Amino acid sequence: MNEMLTVGGLEVEMSAAESWVARYVRTNSGLWSYPAYDSYPGSGTPQLAEQDLLAVALLNAHQKPITSYYTLVGLLPELNTRLTALGTAHSLVDADTDQLKNIAKPFGVLDDRKTPEVGLTKLSKVLHRKRPHLLPLYDRNIKHLDFQVGPTPRLSFVKGRSWEGYGKVWIEAVQQDLQSQRAKWRHLASLATDPAISPLRALDIVAWGLGETRNPPKELIGARPMQRPHMTTNSLGWPA
Repeated sequence: MNEMLTVGGLEVEMSAAESWVARYVRTNSGLWSYPAYDSYPGSGTPQLAEQDLLAVALLNAHQKPITSYYTLVGLLPELNTRLTALGTAHSLVDADTDQLKNIAKPFGVLDDRKTPEVGLTKLSKVLHRKRPHLLPLYDRNIKHLDFQVGPTPRLSFVKGRSWEGYGKVWIEAVQQDLQSQRAKWRHLASLATDPAISPLRALDIVAWGLGETRNPPKELIGARPMQRPHMTTNSLGWPA
């Protein structure tokens, strides 16, 4: 029986995921965001600066770029405060309960004010580059995997949930996928060498491909839904 890899609500053969990641990180035709996003120099500092905000376009999150940029500039002071509060936490796979709460707090800036043209997708693409082992990437494909796949999706939308609360529930699910398959994610990450990527970025590459419903990568077409219970709780809600 072929070894399987689980991501969100789907499982796929490990060999298929390996083929997909290898093509993604080794195709230098200008089609993919690697290595552009991963090697973009940005500010080169531990904290966010204006230069870092342009990285969102390198993962194709470039709708209304001028409005997005100015919104993100306005969020910089609070985002840097929340990044600093993460302290020495380095890896999502090893984060404890208290650290998980802190990891979700940068997403809470979306709860504090209106953020024109900036949601969790663009925000995560800015944050991930500062803590690539700790802060996961998010987009509609990843949302599809965790919240929409199968007759019983892995996570549930709950009315009234804050963005920080949504982020915490989702981050816990990502952590579970990392912890239960550490060696597989380390191997997939090792396929990228120039530049190197984290296992969390490797998970994003696979999740993006699996969640692509319109034109999925040929390597991942054989993925199938997992039969697994919900991981969400009813104590948090989803924003109207």
